[in-house]
Amino acid sequence: MSIFVPNLNFEDDLGGQPRQMSGQAVRVMNELAPLMGLLGQNGDRVLVNERAMPTDVARCLTHVTFVDDSNFCAKGGQHRVIPWGWTEQTRQMASNVQMPTTEIPSARAVTYVNSRDFSAKLDAVECDQDSLLPFGADSFGTICRSLNEWESGVRQLERFRFSRWVAKPQISHAGRNRLLASGTELNSQQIGWLMKHLAHRGGVYLEPWVRPEEECGLQFEIIPPCSVNRKNGCRVRLVGVSGLLNDHVGRYQGSLICQADQLDSVWQSAVTHGFSVCEAAAAAGYFGPIGIDSFRFHLPDGSVALRMCNDVNARFTMGRLALQLRSSLQSLQFGAWCHFGVPDFSRFCDGVRKRLTQPAEENVSMIITSPMLVGGRLIRSGTILFAGDSPEPLLRTVKSIRDQAAD
Repeated sequence: MSIFVPNLNFEDDLGGQPRQMSGQAVRVMNELAPLMGLLGQNGDRVLVNERAMPTDVARCLTHVTFVDDSNFCAKGGQHRVIPWGWTEQTRQMASNVQMPTTEIPSARAVTYVNSRDFSAKLDAVECDQDSLLPFGADSFGTICRSLNEWESGVRQLERFRFSRWVAKPQISHAGRNRLLASGTELNSQQIGWLMKHLAHRGGVYLEPWVRPEEECGLQFEIIPPCSVNRKNGCRVRLVGVSGLLNDHVGRYQGSLICQADQLDSVWQSAVTHGFSVCEAAAAAGYFGPIGIDSFRFHLPDGSVALRMCNDVNARFTMGRLALQLRSSLQSLQFGAWCHFGVPDFSRFCDGVRKRLTQPAEENVSMIITSPMLVGGRLIRSGTILFAGDSPEPLLRTVKSIRDQAAD
């Protein structure tokens, strides 16, 4: 039996700077935590906050049992712990249930593979003219460990007609804890952020600010050698490819999936490169789930390029959860698994369901994939799987519903 641990604040713990979360942020995490049950098999358990037990659970989550963390710690026993991502806390949980250490990647490997130092070595770009790239085809951005290196990097971007740039720390969420600016003249808040992170040994990763035209998440599993024969090395398995539905600043809003894996061929270059990324991660000692984000964008001359390794997440991702819902689609159907934050998710779902009965909605259906109650309260952060025969009308419908929810 497996125990799934949805430690969704993984990056904060990994970076050694756990933040004080607001009550609203804690509520969002508690409401999203049950979704990790999508990864489980019959009889598996999902660990949740003792004050946030889910009820009125969606059908896609009824095969797992939800248990509160205090009961789990008290009972112990021989189980397999499967966290969202490996931290010192989840390692201790695994030790408490006598999980073999050979099934747990080292702390050093987890930290390194989630760092910009690792992804920077593999941040390759595919385009027709390498000469249009400020740091060459092998690196979309550059590591800066001093103010002089940062200023030199910004000047290089300007020479290649990239007027805006973004700097990211070694460990960070996409769309959070980053600096977006133009030129080298910064205000006091911006220079404070930059100096704070340059003071760290890893420095910052400087890259041109571009607007992705199309994004995807590549989901892999690095399978370690069995304990009987350690000579064969790790195996890399492609779990699948999902389209990324992000907002204008890169925050995750959902995933596009399909039953017949049509997206694999659309992103074949990125998939091929992804295997190389996973092999490098395995060589560094990491095994387990790994997600790689890629996107297409326009260069200043208007040509299209492919950034094949925007982010490396040595953990589970929401895109990985989305792929678990492929079995809910009919053959050749597309699905858009969407996250919504609304005052009353139950009432919101009633309105969406009513709307989709209208003939103008292009034959789009919906499946609710979140519990309706968490901790005895109606949820505000929930998920819906929309299904349709073609991605274009499906995504048009989803955008219209999201725009209406934002009003």
